[in-house]
Amino acid sequence: MIPAALAEAVDTAEAAPIDRAVALIRPFLSDIGWFDALLAEEIQAMAGDPRHLPGFRASRQGGARHLVLARTERIWLTASLLDGGQAPSERVHFSGRVSLCRPLNGPLAGDAWRLEGARAMMAGARICAAGATIELDERREALWVRPTDAPLMLLRAQVAPTGPVQARIHDRSDGRTIASAQADEGHARALMLLSLLRLQGRRDAADQFAQALDAPLPGQRWAVMREYLALDTARALPALRAMAGREIDAVVRGLATRTLRQVEGMPCPA
Repeated sequence: MIPAALAEAVDTAEAAPIDRAVALIRPFLSDIGWFDALLAEEIQAMAGDPRHLPGFRASRQGGARHLVLARTERIWLTASLLDGGQAPSERVHFSGRVSLCRPLNGPLAGDAWRLEGARAMMAGARICAAGATIELDERREALWVRPTDAPLMLLRAQVAPTGPVQARIHDRSDGRTIASAQADEGHARALMLLSLLRLQGRRDAADQFAQALDAPLPGQRWAVMREYLALDTARALPALRAMAGREIDAVVRGLATRTLRQVEGMPCPA
């Protein structure tokens, strides 16, 4: 288990503004004596019992393996191992979070990128020595990590701002947007529940759909509207009319307008 001081910092950071949350987590990347002690404890446990398994969740994505040391809605703390000899990625990832990353067994080298409008632009090379910490506001900047010949171990914390998180992937060759996603676990759970209610035909839950239309991001509001229309088109119609007339996001407003024409039987212009 992680030490009590770190667990308390994670709990406090969960409800804190982004700058305060980062300040609470930063000391545990600067002084990693707790991490060394944790590894020593687990090694001793495995030496005494070959069947012992550390009580942490593990995951793998491509050439990266992760041990999740702490995870809440906003705070992620992981130990990661990047395999050596991997082909370079052609994508640049902006996580929408503030990232604190400390390489443990070698330098971390890569190209810094920043968002300028809808396009990502390279901003020069960056190197972080082993034992130092690199801090990135990945809402608008990112590090494209250069492949290494040998495995590279990292201790990394990611701190999300309050509210929804917008993650983006850009093409490294020209900086254009490849994909974007609203990485909001709370909304994802709510939308899953609404989908389940819609599949069950629970029209008595229509008020829950109406309340969920107050989501903070445009794509979230439209996702809820689609579920609402599929559940009870007649009851959702006033909300669709309001979205077509007053939605601040032009893309969603356009989707609502075209859908309204179809629902009301009006011809849709080519």
